[in-house]
Amino acid sequence: MKIPRPAAPSVRPGHLVAGALGALWAALIGLVIVAIPVFLTQVASPSSSSGWGSVLRSSSAAWLVANDVPIRLGAVWYSLLPWGLLVIPVVLLVLAGRWAAHVSHAKTRGERAVVIATAVIVYALLGLVASLISGTESVATSATRSAITTAVVALLAFGWGVLRARIAARRVALSPTRRIIGQAAGLAIIVLIAVSSVIFLVALLTGFPTAIDMQTALNAGPVGGLVLLLLGIGYLPMMLTWTLAYSAGSAVTIGAGAVVSPFVPNSVPTELPPFPLLAALPSGSSTAQWFLPVLLVGAGVLVGIWISRRIVLPALQRAGVAAASSGIAAIAVLLAVLMSNGSVGVERLRDLGPAPVLTALLVFVLLCVGSIPVTLAFGRRPLKEYVIEEILPDEVIAEAPEVIDLPDAAPSDEPAITPSSVLDQSNTQVILLPKNTESSDE
Repeated sequence: MKIPRPAAPSVRPGHLVAGALGALWAALIGLVIVAIPVFLTQVASPSSSSGWGSVLRSSSAAWLVANDVPIRLGAVWYSLLPWGLLVIPVVLLVLAGRWAAHVSHAKTRGERAVVIATAVIVYALLGLVASLISGTESVATSATRSAITTAVVALLAFGWGVLRARIAARRVALSPTRRIIGQAAGLAIIVLIAVSSVIFLVALLTGFPTAIDMQTALNAGPVGGLVLLLLGIGYLPMMLTWTLAYSAGSAVTIGAGAVVSPFVPNSVPTELPPFPLLAALPSGSSTAQWFLPVLLVGAGVLVGIWISRRIVLPALQRAGVAAASSGIAAIAVLLAVLMSNGSVGVERLRDLGPAPVLTALLVFVLLCVGSIPVTLAFGRRPLKEYVIEEILPDEVIAEAPEVIDLPDAAPSDEPAITPSSVLDQSNTQVILLPKNTESSDE
C-alpha cells in the first residue's frame, strides 16, 4: 500500500507579485530617503560633478551603505559602517512584509515561504544592480557582497513582517516561564542600553571641547553639518556598543596596537579621524573607571528584582530563569559587537572595536552576578501543597461497626422490639435491647 504524500504548496501569481512589489517598494523608498542628503551635498559642493547620473550613482552607493555593505573609497575599503542607518531599510522591509502577507492571503507555511523567497530574490537583485550602477574609479562596492548582504537583510526584516502575526500567536502559546525569560532578556537589553548611553553622554560632555575643535577643523558648512549629523546618528549604536564593552572591562582597539580599557593604560599613541563622536574616547584610565563594571552588576540586580516579582518558582528555578535571560542578552551584545567591528581604510585603523566573544562573556557574568543572588534571596516561593483525602462511601461502609444480633426475648403480650444497632449523630453506637418482663412484674 502506498502512503500518499502531502501535496506541494500551490504557487499562485498573487504570492509572487506581493513579494516582488513589497521588496521593490522598500528599496525605492529607501533610495529616495538616502538620496535627499546626497542631492543636497552635491548641490552645495561647487567642485562635484552635477547631473542626475551622478546623483543616482552616489545615492545607490549610500543605499548600499545603509544596508551595511562595505564600500571602497579610493584605494581603501571601509567596513566600519554606520549601522544605525540600517533602521531605514529594516523598517521599510517590515512594513512591506506585513502588507504582502495581507494582500496575498498567505495562510499556510508554504505560501508564506513563497512570498518571502520572492522578496529576498528581488531585493538581492536590486542590491546587485545598485552595486553595478554605483561603481566608479573612486567609489565601488563588491557585487557579490552587495547581493548577499541585501538578501540577508531582506530575509530577516521582510520575513519578520510576513510572520509577525504567526510569531505573536506562538508567543502567546509559550509557557509562563519562557515568556518571563524573554521579557527579562528584553529588560536586560534595555537597561544595558540605558547604562551605556549615560556613560557615553558623560564621556562626550567631558570631551566636548575636543568635539568642537574637530567640528571646526572639518569646516563642513550647513549641508556638510547635516551630513555629519546623519553620520553621527548612524554611528551612535557603534559608539554605545564600544562604551558597553569598555564598561564591562573589555579592551577596545582603536588602532594598530592601541587599545582603551578601564584597567589597561594605552601606551601606544594613535591618530584618529576628526569625527566629533570620537571625542568621547578616554585618553587614559583612572580609579573611577575601575568601578564601571559595578554598573552592569546593578543592571543585573534590577533584572533579578523584576524576575522575583513576576514569577513564583522554587529558588533554583528562579536562578535558572535569571541565567537564561542573561544569556539571551549576552547573545544580543555579541551580535552588536560583531557589527561594530571593522576597518576605516588605512592600515593603522584596521580591526577596530572590542573583542566580541570576550565582551559577551563579561556581560553575561556581570548580569548573572547581579541577578542570580537577588532571585535566590528575594523570590516568591510557591505555597506548600496539602493533600485532602476524601472518604469514599465504600470506605465508610467498611469501617462501620458490625450489627450485634441478640437472642430473641420470651414471648410477651407487648409488641416485640426488634433488636438493632445504629449510630447516632455523634458516632456513638446505640444498641436497643428488649424489655425484661420479669423485672417489670416485680
